[in-house]
Amino acid sequence: MTAKQQLYQIAVDDSQPLEERYAAARELQRRTLSSRKVYDLIRLWPYHTPSEIADMLDVTVPTVVGVASQYGLWQRRRSS
Repeated sequence: MTAKQQLYQIAVDDSQPLEERYAAARELQRRTLSSRKVYDLIRLWPYHTPSEIADMLDVTVPTVVGVASQYGLWQRRRSS
């Protein structure tokens, strides 16, 4: 089971303490980008590192790198 699946299981499990369920849900949100955040990521990409962008958008660095790869941005940065 992946970390994302584990977080989902915690978030929906009624037997888990409410605080843990909310923490899992918040972390799932941090790992997901809205269309507005994707737009912002693409706009910020040429000027900032993945770590800086993750901080600005309040998401994880692997999320930034994954979306950048999905849109072909990561390849352009690595080849520059």
